[in-house]
Amino acid sequence: MLLRIFIFGLIGAASSIAFSYGASSVPCRSAYSGTDTVCQTREESKSLDSWKFGFIAGSLVGLLRGRNSRLVSCLQPSNVSVASVLCLGIYMLNSQTFGLGIKSYNNTSAVNSSYSQRMQAFLATIRWAETGTSGNDSYRKLVFNGTFNDFSTHPLIKQCAPINGKRVCSTAAGAYQMLDKSWYDLQPKLNLTNFSPASQDKMAVEYIRRNQAIADVETGNFDAALQKVGRVWASIPYNNYNQNAKTLAQLRSYYQRQLLVYGGR
Repeated sequence: MLLRIFIFGLIGAASSIAFSYGASSVPCRSAYSGTDTVCQTREESKSLDSWKFGFIAGSLVGLLRGRNSRLVSCLQPSNVSVASVLCLGIYMLNSQTFGLGIKSYNNTSAVNSSYSQRMQAFLATIRWAETGTSGNDSYRKLVFNGTFNDFSTHPLIKQCAPINGKRVCSTAAGAYQMLDKSWYDLQPKLNLTNFSPASQDKMAVEYIRRNQAIADVETGNFDAALQKVGRVWASIPYNNYNQNAKTLAQLRSYYQRQLLVYGGR
């Protein structure tokens, strides 16, 4: 009985994964040119997670296909209990050991303490400018309205809103309001396995590095660093995005307060 249930469960899981991957991976070939690898990886993760439904469905089929095919006989309490425990046990093993389910970070910590105090203060300033807060909630922010809880990948949610008389649509998300194209670009280069707070911090630091602003941040040359990354973030005044950027005075003031928070000078 147990062997039959397990075998049918495996068949169901494999079928579910194959079907889910086949159906979900098609858009990857046309949605974003040059980003197939990242897109396929994301869809593979989602497809693997679908095994649970297939395993449970297959197990139930195996339970009902005994020598005695009468429904009443098959659905004896002992048989149902065994199948339920088996399915639940494998589900929990998968969720806790292999981590194929949704990755949620309810206790997100602020910026990685491995960064220098000045870098922490600079990143906190960007988070505040982009989301209105530099705390844990900033990592969950969608661009215009709402939050997200699944950190397994970039949320890839497009929102639209009027800004200064112009309708603006964006996929920006997280503490640094990273676009989907930023995720597709940086995820493979930085070997990111998720869109967790730590990953978001790494993405922001990479943009600071690409704009040759690391040395300015580390030496405390705040204005120079800000000017170099001005075109990365719309909330910084050194761009023509016309999206209600913070003033230099506001940014300097917030940065100085963050230096005290992180113990820098």
